[in-house]
Amino acid sequence: MPIEQVEFSELQKRVSKEHKPALDCLASEIGKVYVVSITRDGCPACKKQKPRLEKLAKSILAKHGGKVVFTTIHIKYSPEHGEESLLSKDVFGHYFYPTALILLKTRDRGAIEYYRNASPQMDELRKNIEAALKTATIIKKTAD
Repeated sequence: MPIEQVEFSELQKRVSKEHKPALDCLASEIGKVYVVSITRDGCPACKKQKPRLEKLAKSILAKHGGKVVFTTIHIKYSPEHGEESLLSKDVFGHYFYPTALILLKTRDRGAIEYYRNASPQMDELRKNIEAALKTATIIKKTAD
């Protein structure tokens, strides 16, 4: 599967264990582009976006291989139990679902957010991934 799914609760455990910010846990290697989709149980827009994102991931990975990493952060939610959703909003600073992030790893600042959008069009996301790849290449050259 071209998109790795990570439960938010598991990411929180990793953050605690590694003593790193969540973005650093998600974007670990200089020179790669990390596409992160934050989704939630019961989100109609998330369900609608999922097949589109999978199609985009397949085409990007066919073209660029391991230079791009796709991850979905899954948030558990019910009207009676919204704590995980609230906590994820504190961690990622988002409000809407799905929210897409493009992250790059830098030598001196760790993971940086290159792009953010709520429920983006796949053409827009593709263009930003392509632009981020160019930036990631520059960052890698300056880090070496």
